[in-house]
Amino acid sequence: MDKNISTQLMGYYLFQFGKKELSCSCRKKILAEYGRIIARAKDIGKHNTLLSCYILGAWFIAMNRQDSLSPDENYLIMSDGLRSSGMFRIVMGDADHYLDPKRIEKQKKWAESTHEHKYENDWVANLLPGNGSYDLGYDYLECGICKLCRDEGVPELAKYLCRLDYMFAEIMGLHLDRSTTLAEGGDKCDFRFSRLK
Repeated sequence: MDKNISTQLMGYYLFQFGKKELSCSCRKKILAEYGRIIARAKDIGKHNTLLSCYILGAWFIAMNRQDSLSPDENYLIMSDGLRSSGMFRIVMGDADHYLDPKRIEKQKKWAESTHEHKYENDWVANLLPGNGSYDLGYDYLECGICKLCRDEGVPELAKYLCRLDYMFAEIMGLHLDRSTTLAEGGDKCDFRFSRLK
């Protein structure tokens, strides 16, 4: 995967996480490892809807290789850093943005395009319109983070990144129901989003 402005900016943004828990030298080692992982990572397309998730996956792998903490401890550092970031909240948007019909139409086209398998490590998804029991659904049949973790020899780390989805939904003012994930051996990841009441 090419080191582009998105991967570099995101790396420096994530470098700020863990200032209390990790020394500067450790965070520099994580940043260097992140760069190596990004250089090895298979491309998923520059305009991929889930590029930031793929980048977060690379950072999480780098953390687990370069610090002495457990995956659970590293997950807390990452989730606390994202949760407390005002910039991240702005980028995530809110329920109105996420459920905007124009955005959903673009997402539907993106999901359809994933079935072309243009990029080996891309997600493959089906978008499910709201049906009364939820406002928007996705079935992910393939997961870029699972593929990246597999490629890096650490498939067990993918499940930690799945946990972030609940926090992302909460930040946007949404409720996420999910009964299964690919990272935990399911045949899909079944996301069902509803507005918080």
